[in-house]
Amino acid sequence: MLDFKKLLPDLIDLSSEASSSIMKIYNSDFSHINKDDGSPLTLADESSNNIIIQGLKIITPEIQTVSEETFKDNISYEESYWLIDPLDGTKEFINRNGDFSVNISFIHKRRSIFGIVQRPTDLRIWTSLDKVSQAKPQETSPLRIVMSRSHKREADTMFLKFLQDSDINYELVEKGSSLKICALCDDEADIYPRFGPTSEWDIAAADAVLKSYGGSIFSLEDFEKLKYSKKNILNPPFIAYRNELIREAYSQKVEDYVKKLL
Repeated sequence: MLDFKKLLPDLIDLSSEASSSIMKIYNSDFSHINKDDGSPLTLADESSNNIIIQGLKIITPEIQTVSEETFKDNISYEESYWLIDPLDGTKEFINRNGDFSVNISFIHKRRSIFGIVQRPTDLRIWTSLDKVSQAKPQETSPLRIVMSRSHKREADTMFLKFLQDSDINYELVEKGSSLKICALCDDEADIYPRFGPTSEWDIAAADAVLKSYGGSIFSLEDFEKLKYSKKNILNPPFIAYRNELIREAYSQKVEDYVKKLL
């Protein structure tokens, strides 16, 4: 197994180099095209992707790298591999609202065991090796729910109405990309429900980071922790909890909603 503590400085340098390349394009008069699946693609996605892939080949030449920008449906996963999203939140990037991120994760036996998330606009970094305060977690009121800035769906509205009907006081926090999960790490939100489609690379790095901060992500199909290396790269609907206290307080309500309304 890789020594992530030893590799961390090089991986942070790599992420920061990718972030800097993204910001050069962000601050220019850039354009975008749409990929076959309808999602947008910019020069920033491609530049970041090339930097990270080439860098990982130097740092760990023997390890497979899987990226959003080079993914093929017939891929054969190794037991351990890098999974990257070189620019998560391309819509946010195009809208110039700052809510986009660089994501580098390491998958081992279908679990995300290491991750780096970086926000290019200020180079803020979250890693699964962060030293996290062991202060007693607190349950907050109102319940702070982080949701997508760009991808709200009918199921999101239904979930909020369900909470309201259940007399659960809540407030919304809006963010883009994997920064929604980082909001849980920063104690800016308590839960992140996601009913719409995401791909494994969208959340793998932040999943590992959240675990190190005492949080967790559960599938809303089987209520088990998320697994990776699936034949279908899409994640099931899921919910992320800031900590175990929040999960214990609200997981049954979430399951009730899923079973009755989805």
